[in-house]
Amino acid sequence: MFTCPQIKFLRYLLGITKLNKEKNQCIREKTGAQNIVKEIKQYQKKWLQHVQRMDRNRLPRQALKYSPEGRQLWTAEEEMEGPTPL
Repeated sequence: MFTCPQIKFLRYLLGITKLNKEKNQCIREKTGAQNIVKEIKQYQKKWLQHVQRMDRNRLPRQALKYSPEGRQLWTAEEEMEGPTPL
């Protein structure tokens, strides 16, 4: 079973082992912690909205719209997953 490092640390703080069979949501509620993945996605969404509001001549906005010219090293299907390391 996969446990993210955040939950592992929170279990340690509370003195809860996996044998107690406490759900991750219960542990987050007890500590008042947010799911770190959700926090990161919210931050990314806010940043994207911020960049989209920028003037077109600003560098972050240009970088967002950048598309390199020339030969592509991967296909459109691989682009959905991201490039594979060479």
